[in-house]
Amino acid sequence: MAIAKVGYKAQAIDTSVEADVYQFQLLRQRTNAQRWAMAAKLTRWARAVSLRGMKNANATTFRLRFAQAVLDEKWLPCLTPTSDPSMWIQDPGEIGRLLHPLLERLGIPYYITGGVAASMYGDPRTTRDMDLVIELKREHIPQLVVALEQENFYCPAGAVEELEKGQGSILSVTHREQILNADLVLNATSDFDRSKLSRRRLEAIDEAGLLQVWVISPEDLILAKLLWGRGQQSEKQWRDVLGILKVQAESLDYAYLAEWTERLDIMDELQRSLLEAGI
Repeated sequence: MAIAKVGYKAQAIDTSVEADVYQFQLLRQRTNAQRWAMAAKLTRWARAVSLRGMKNANATTFRLRFAQAVLDEKWLPCLTPTSDPSMWIQDPGEIGRLLHPLLERLGIPYYITGGVAASMYGDPRTTRDMDLVIELKREHIPQLVVALEQENFYCPAGAVEELEKGQGSILSVTHREQILNADLVLNATSDFDRSKLSRRRLEAIDEAGLLQVWVISPEDLILAKLLWGRGQQSEKQWRDVLGILKVQAESLDYAYLAEWTERLDIMDELQRSLLEAGI
């Protein structure tokens, strides 16, 4: 077993450094698709336990709160307490099966980022939904919305209107049958945003390798999370960064990381993360 360097930090306070090092040795032996499968299983289990707990605590209260959530448009009107419970506990990866062919058909470049990408490249964890960055001009938003609605996606009218007016950059969509959510984020125009899009990777998200989707590169995900978390003290973002570094250590483009951490002024954050990842 490899010995962790001084400064190495385990992913959880109740995990010893020795156990953490061993766990990541095992994770490095898995493929990206296998690590995502582990995360998907965790997410499905967490959703099932949460739903069961809410129902068991007080069935009447659960139904009343659910109904109020529908009225408040926090859940889609098509959902009811009598819906098939198995539909509520799917993992976010399933929405990739629906969005990838749609976006490819429309010629919209995109990449998956956030918790799904972090689980593929690093330490598998639960995640609420799928985050996709898309390259799309605002005047083409109506075309995308029509295509999404034809594929049974719910697109909030207010959010669509705001995007068309140049207000905001995120469209949260939900599939009416699969009951899965995705945040579609309009790509920004900075040099870093263009670089992230140009370096995206086509990755399998099933162990058979039959389903491939575009995913942010591990280097760009590290940079994005360090940049986002700067000054915010997000433990989840930091764990994601350490997880990616621990798994991808031998395959990362460190020259690229050094260049962009200097340009983004996050060199101190990268150096600290390398130290805590044992690199």
